[in-house]
Amino acid sequence: MLQALKNLFSTPAEVEEKISYQKAVAALLMEVMLADHEVNAEEEAKVKSFLRNISELEDDIDALYAEARVGVEEANDLYQFTKVINESATLAQKMDLLKGLWHVAFADNEIDAYEDHRIRRISELLLMPHSEFIQAKLSVQNELK
Repeated sequence: MLQALKNLFSTPAEVEEKISYQKAVAALLMEVMLADHEVNAEEEAKVKSFLRNISELEDDIDALYAEARVGVEEANDLYQFTKVINESATLAQKMDLLKGLWHVAFADNEIDAYEDHRIRRISELLLMPHSEFIQAKLSVQNELK
């Protein structure tokens, strides 16, 4: 009986799959894209372009995109994705990711309050100072002028 109770409580943790760095990045980009509940072609193109830039998966970008979309819809929180990034990314890589998130948000030429909030939350979970959050946003705005 005691073993049955142990199995009941330990099974979900053991079944959990390992999330790759690329999938974690894709999921965070997807979170920003889906934040305002409107997905357009420009946002999808920005997500796929960023994924192409950070990975060697030239042919599998569409598969990674689809897998990340399903992962985001099934996810309860962002921590599972940011944890993977925090374990392996440098500060420069995190800053590039923040800029990538802002590029996705600006893809439709308007920042929705939900997109801004989602990027702020991701930034906090990536343990980035607020000044880096602002710097990434201003940097992307300047690039797009």
